[in-house]
Amino acid sequence: MRVLIQMPIIWRYLLRSYFQVFLLCVGAFISVLIVLRFQEIARFATSGASSLKVLLFALLQIPYILPIAIPVSCLIASMLLFQRLSHTHELTALRTCGFGLKTIAAPLLFAGFFLTLINFTIASEISPRCRSMSKQQIFEMVAENPLFLLQKESLVKLRNAYYDIGVLKSNKYAEDVLLVVKNSSSGRMTVMSAKELALKGDLLKGEQVTFISSVDPKKGTGFDHLVIENQAEMNTKAANLSQFLQTVDWTASYEYLPLRMIFALDYVEKGRFLLSKGAQVEISRRASISLATFTFTMIGLAFGMQISRNRSKKGLVWAIGLASLFLVCFIAAKSFRHAPMISTAVFLLPHPLIILLSLKSLKSVREGVE
Repeated sequence: MRVLIQMPIIWRYLLRSYFQVFLLCVGAFISVLIVLRFQEIARFATSGASSLKVLLFALLQIPYILPIAIPVSCLIASMLLFQRLSHTHELTALRTCGFGLKTIAAPLLFAGFFLTLINFTIASEISPRCRSMSKQQIFEMVAENPLFLLQKESLVKLRNAYYDIGVLKSNKYAEDVLLVVKNSSSGRMTVMSAKELALKGDLLKGEQVTFISSVDPKKGTGFDHLVIENQAEMNTKAANLSQFLQTVDWTASYEYLPLRMIFALDYVEKGRFLLSKGAQVEISRRASISLATFTFTMIGLAFGMQISRNRSKKGLVWAIGLASLFLVCFIAAKSFRHAPMISTAVFLLPHPLIILLSLKSLKSVREGVE
């Protein structure tokens, strides 16, 4: 009866200590992310976006790092918790009172499983949607202000294009602009040069503008293969010059799709539930980063315990080594994207290996061997 009454107290104590460190670590990772992406956020702000859009763009960056920040935070939180329990002899006191390692570890295993479900939701649903919304915001700003593309390090990378600029002021006025674009669908090469380009409202105004277009000689007859047009002044909708930038198929890329949309897309394309190579690799990646939450909790739990009088760093070395093993495999698996079976194996096999080593360490602690 005494054990039944004390169990909830132990769970509350362990979970409170665990989540205090966990939330602190997640907050630290988010702060680091914002600092690392501050330059991109600042570039987006200079495009003329409103404060609300800039704030939304900054918030959309957070889900990028959460799938990896959550597992690492779980590792740090569980490791520090059991190191503290060991150094203050609370772990010894609990075991003296009759609580086994399974009973002591149960709250953290439950928390790790719960956070795994949350991380899977973030990695499979929230993060892809936020990435898509973030990219869509960038393209919308480009449509409103094409001169935003002429920054030295623009957020939008021009494919099959070359540009040079003499002067750019406030992303709304440019001088000596040269833009060369290849349209792969029509096979044309287009060159535009302008002495001045200025954005006024939703209009893009230019002075001394020259357009040079080429046509494939093998296509069509009776037309000049080189078209040159000079304009002293040009007025056009700003959105007209940015339509060629946003390709139609980027929204169908697997990294921008939630899990159910990946299944739906492959079903529509193949007529049956047969995943393509890209879909298999992407699903394996999301499953691996989600399972890492539970796996990293196991690492911290197993290698954070110390039963000897002398403090040893062996457990810390093991924890760092196993976490590094997972991260190396996670990065390496992306290079096998053309071989989905190998990629899936490299993504998922570290998890059972790490869990088995963690269980072996717990067994040694239970038997009094460290």
